[in-house]
Amino acid sequence: MKKQPGKFENGISFIVSLLIAFPICAVIWVSMKIVWPVLRFCAKAARNLLRKAMTKSNVVKPTSQLPTPEVFKGAPNLARARSIRF
Repeated sequence: MKKQPGKFENGISFIVSLLIAFPICAVIWVSMKIVWPVLRFCAKAARNLLRKAMTKSNVVKPTSQLPTPEVFKGAPNLARARSIRF
């Protein structure tokens, strides 16, 4: 039969488990209190920068008529192009 651990072995196992669990809990606590807010701030800043980059657009001044290509300049039977359909 297996021998049951005594009070001394229980105390030693408690101390060893405490020493192993403390660094793990410390890493989790540090990441929750320090690293996570920094990462969240960086993500928000990147999102805002991307949003600004996506909303910037160059304003093009509309023209009344489209320019005629050089190939068609001398053709007498062509009307001015007012729109292009693709």
